[in-house]
Amino acid sequence: MKFSSLKPGMVVYDVQRHHMGNTTVMTHSVYKVHVLEVHDNHIVASWNGNPPTKYFEGGVSRLKKNEPVMIRSAMGYSRPATRAEKEALKSN
Repeated sequence: MKFSSLKPGMVVYDVQRHHMGNTTVMTHSVYKVHVLEVHDNHIVASWNGNPPTKYFEGGVSRLKKNEPVMIRSAMGYSRPATRAEKEALKSN
Protein backbone atom coordinates (compact mmCIF):
# COMPACT_ATOMS: atom_id res chain seq x y z
CA MET A 1 0.00 0.00 0.00
CA LYS A 2 0.99 3.63 -0.36
CA PHE A 3 0.67 6.47 2.12
CA SER A 4 -1.73 8.28 -0.22
CA SER A 5 -4.29 5.46 -0.04
CA LEU A 6 -4.32 5.26 3.78
CA LYS A 7 -6.80 7.22 5.87
CA PRO A 8 -7.31 7.36 9.64
CA GLY A 9 -9.81 4.75 10.79
CA MET A 10 -8.97 2.23 8.06
CA VAL A 11 -8.40 -1.42 8.88
CA VAL A 12 -5.68 -3.08 6.78
CA TYR A 13 -4.03 -6.49 7.10
CA ASP A 14 -0.48 -7.65 7.71
CA VAL A 15 0.64 -11.17 6.72
CA GLN A 16 3.63 -12.53 8.61
CA ARG A 17 5.53 -15.78 8.20
CA HIS A 18 6.87 -17.63 11.23
CA HIS A 19 7.84 -21.05 12.58
CA MET A 20 5.31 -23.32 14.26
CA GLY A 21 6.89 -23.73 17.70
CA ASN A 22 10.30 -25.38 17.87
CA THR A 23 10.10 -26.92 14.38
CA THR A 24 11.16 -26.10 10.84
CA VAL A 25 7.52 -25.98 9.65
CA MET A 26 6.57 -22.48 8.50
CA THR A 27 3.10 -20.94 8.69
CA HIS A 28 1.50 -17.58 7.86
CA SER A 29 -0.57 -15.43 10.20
CA VAL A 30 -2.89 -12.53 9.32
CA TYR A 31 -3.14 -9.58 11.72
CA LYS A 32 -5.46 -6.55 11.66
CA VAL A 33 -3.77 -3.16 11.63
CA HIS A 34 -5.92 -0.17 12.67
CA VAL A 35 -4.63 3.08 11.14
CA LEU A 36 -4.89 5.92 13.68
CA GLU A 37 -2.90 8.78 12.12
CA VAL A 38 -1.41 9.43 8.68
CA HIS A 39 1.62 11.75 8.35
CA ASP A 40 3.91 12.66 5.43
CA ASN A 41 6.56 9.99 6.05
CA HIS A 42 4.92 7.57 8.52
CA ILE A 43 1.64 6.34 9.96
CA VAL A 44 0.64 5.60 13.53
CA ALA A 45 -1.20 2.31 13.73
CA SER A 46 -2.25 -0.32 16.24
CA TRP A 47 -1.27 -3.85 15.23
CA ASN A 48 -3.42 -6.72 16.56
CA GLY A 49 -4.83 -4.59 19.40
CA ASN A 50 -1.40 -3.58 20.75
CA PRO A 51 -0.41 0.01 21.65
CA PRO A 52 0.06 2.34 18.65
CA THR A 53 3.44 2.35 16.91
CA LYS A 54 4.97 4.17 13.94
CA TYR A 55 5.14 2.45 10.55
CA PHE A 56 7.47 3.89 7.93
CA GLU A 57 7.42 3.23 4.18
CA GLY A 58 8.93 -0.27 4.41
CA GLY A 59 6.33 -1.43 6.91
CA VAL A 60 3.43 0.22 5.08
CA SER A 61 4.34 -1.34 1.72
CA ARG A 62 3.62 -4.87 2.96
CA LEU A 63 0.12 -4.07 4.31
CA LYS A 64 -2.88 -5.42 2.37
CA LYS A 65 -6.12 -3.52 1.81
CA ASN A 66 -8.32 -6.64 1.66
CA GLU A 67 -8.08 -9.57 4.05
CA PRO A 68 -5.98 -12.30 2.40
CA VAL A 69 -7.52 -15.72 1.77
CA MET A 70 -5.57 -18.38 3.65
CA ILE A 71 -5.54 -22.13 2.96
CA ARG A 72 -5.14 -24.35 6.01
CA SER A 73 -3.52 -27.76 5.65
CA ALA A 74 -4.20 -30.96 7.56
CA MET A 75 -0.82 -30.53 9.29
CA GLY A 76 -2.00 -27.24 10.83
CA TYR A 77 -0.01 -24.68 8.85
CA SER A 78 -1.63 -22.02 6.68
CA ARG A 79 -0.51 -20.32 3.48
CA PRO A 80 -1.89 -17.65 1.15
CA ALA A 81 -4.25 -18.97 -1.53
CA THR A 82 -3.12 -19.09 -5.15
CA ARG A 83 -5.06 -17.30 -7.90
CA ALA A 84 -6.64 -20.57 -9.03
CA GLU A 85 -7.77 -21.36 -5.47
CA LYS A 86 -9.28 -17.87 -5.08
CA GLU A 87 -11.22 -18.27 -8.33
CA ALA A 88 -12.46 -21.71 -7.27
CA LEU A 89 -13.69 -20.26 -3.96
CA LYS A 90 -15.52 -17.43 -5.78
CA SER A 91 -17.33 -19.82 -8.12
CA ASN A 92 -18.74 -21.91 -5.24
